[in-house]
Amino acid sequence: MSRADAIAKAIHAKFHMLSGSEDKQTSADVSNVGAFQLPDPAGKAGGACTSTLLKVLTDNRGAPLSWMDLLHRMRDVLRQKGFSQVPQLSSSELLDVNDRFYIVPPESKEVN
Repeated sequence: MSRADAIAKAIHAKFHMLSGSEDKQTSADVSNVGAFQLPDPAGKAGGACTSTLLKVLTDNRGAPLSWMDLLHRMRDVLRQKGFSQVPQLSSSELLDVNDRFYIVPPESKEVN
């Protein structure tokens, strides 16, 4: 049995996770997410990684991004804003990082 098959057999769910930093780092909070030029920040506090994700998606205006493009852009924004944390991507199965990024998987069905 291949490693990928063994993982698929052990983990029945399919998930992808963006974490705010490497394991050895701490994910930062910001006191005013307005610094990320989000559409409606209202001066609230929040996570630097979450604010960065929203900024990248807002700036991209719905155009397709790969997982790798998303990570690189998020890392660039955080670095430009003076954060040392490096967002990471984890997955329950092998993932081609050049595939299109999505929040809701294309094969998902609406549940009523």
